[in-house]
Amino acid sequence: MNPALTPVKRRIWLLCAVCIVLAIALSCRFYVIQIRRHDELYQKAQNWYTASKDKMKQRGKIFDADGNLLVGNMPKIHVVCSPYSVVEEPFVHLEKSLKPGVREKLPGLRENRRRMVAFLLSKCFDKSAVEFYHALSPWREVRNADGKTVRRKRQRLVIDKAADPEAVKRFKELMKEKKLNLGGFVFENIYIRYYPKGRMLANVIGFANVGKDIHAERGGLELAVGKDLRAQGSTETFQRSGDGRALAYGESRVDVAGYDGDDIYLTVREPVQAVLEDELNRAFAETGASFVYAAIADPRTGDILAISQRPNFDPGDPGTIKSGNFANAIAGNAYEPGSVMKPFTVAKALDEGVITPQSIIDCGKTSSWYYGGHRLSDPRGYGDMPPGGVLKKSSNIGTAKIALMMGDEMVYQMFRDFRFGVKSGLPFTSESRGRLPRYPFRDKVTVTRAPIGYSVQVTALQLLRGYCAIANGGKMPELRLLDRRVSADSGEVENYPRKEAERVLKHPETFSALTEMLISVTAPDGTGRRARIPGFDVAGKTGTSQMVVNGSYSGAPYRASFCGFVPARRPELVMIITFEGLDPKKDHGGGNVAAPVFQKVMSRVLKLLNIAPDYPEQLGKEK
Repeated sequence: MNPALTPVKRRIWLLCAVCIVLAIALSCRFYVIQIRRHDELYQKAQNWYTASKDKMKQRGKIFDADGNLLVGNMPKIHVVCSPYSVVEEPFVHLEKSLKPGVREKLPGLRENRRRMVAFLLSKCFDKSAVEFYHALSPWREVRNADGKTVRRKRQRLVIDKAADPEAVKRFKELMKEKKLNLGGFVFENIYIRYYPKGRMLANVIGFANVGKDIHAERGGLELAVGKDLRAQGSTETFQRSGDGRALAYGESRVDVAGYDGDDIYLTVREPVQAVLEDELNRAFAETGASFVYAAIADPRTGDILAISQRPNFDPGDPGTIKSGNFANAIAGNAYEPGSVMKPFTVAKALDEGVITPQSIIDCGKTSSWYYGGHRLSDPRGYGDMPPGGVLKKSSNIGTAKIALMMGDEMVYQMFRDFRFGVKSGLPFTSESRGRLPRYPFRDKVTVTRAPIGYSVQVTALQLLRGYCAIANGGKMPELRLLDRRVSADSGEVENYPRKEAERVLKHPETFSALTEMLISVTAPDGTGRRARIPGFDVAGKTGTSQMVVNGSYSGAPYRASFCGFVPARRPELVMIITFEGLDPKKDHGGGNVAAPVFQKVMSRVLKLLNIAPDYPEQLGKEK
């Protein structure tokens, strides 16, 4: 062997040994990385190049019976930024690479960027440049476990919870003009609730404050049928590039499919609702009442065609909600109704054969009558009158004497038959059931007071349902507000159940006799004469009652009501209207306050729905 080659061989062997050691070390390292830590490192890599994206789905819309939009959704953009990423990160890498003489300029560059971004934000969103400047502070001071103050990066600032897309577009354009990148900003498409009709049906619909991470439902249908309206957002995981964009060739998966909420159609008809809203606006302003509420229904089906109240609010502007105008008064207010209760007493007495239309009731020759140690009065002594006269003149004494002929048990059964003390069944979460006098009656007076609308509390919806039964030939329908639901996924239509009308009057002739009596109420000499409509027979009843204030009726404000149906002998529409808080020194009777509004509303609605008049020749003369 050549001695000169020996050092070379040694070096070769040494190099081989080093390579072998390195190969073994690399193999061990590869084993640790690829086998032992594979799952851990794979998860870290996935976290770096994958991202999740939430997509908000649309809440179900609400329509009237004819498909007119009452509640919808409006596209908005949820704008969020990281103040640290916006102000600091663009200069982090520069700070390490710049020469010492240039590096000192970076604080000024950061400050200029912060001021410029704040200025551009103020041009597009609802805050001043000064407010945005302070909000864009990239650091926040916190106390750690040792009690020392340390700096932390500010990673989240909500710029606008629900920004207008045009404002966002303008901001992006301004940033591009100033050659500022949008790093640190996140723009997420969302939907917010949209109420195109303003205050129309506000207390019935309620409102939902729906947006990014907000799903608050407050009152009305938004809460009551929220389970049908609610949507479920979707979540998608995708592979992204370094700048956060989704890779066209990357893998993606849907983690949560999500779904849109179902659409709800009401029985309400917007043109009829608009008439009611218009007239209530006028009446509320003219009378000075604290409340006025009304509803119109189809007596055969129980479908609510219009329903409203004053005061109310704008569901699109929660700032308009005040104490007293948010609750649904027509469902929640239980009150002593006064004389609108009298037709039910007469109907039961007729149906049970206690009286006939020709019976003579002694209403007294004077305005006062004493029973059970208590006084009951009429405006004057009406003498002998048939039941029709009792209703026509709204005689308290005459109605009380009919009730005495019926007896306590039959009077109480009358309330049960007409379902007073039972909720209407409409989808209102705060509906009152009212209050009936406890049976057996505790005293002799209750049997004379409850039938005339005192010593009993009912809601306007219960009265509406009861008058529907009278107008429907003695068969009481269930009131309906929800008509149908349309599935967002399949488009399948599901009708809300319609219950069969329940008979509450045994004899059909009771309806016809009572109808004639109620028509006489709106005759020229009746208490409801101001409810008369040219060309139509109107059947109805006025009601006036004092409101209890501090446990007393004395000097208290009044409540005035009118409930009726038209055309009287072939009813198409039933309406209840009630005023609360009327000044006793001004007009406060049902005949003077409520009946004229009934007349105005029904006159317009009858024309709107093209309902044939009873006396066409009267309409011709009117023209």
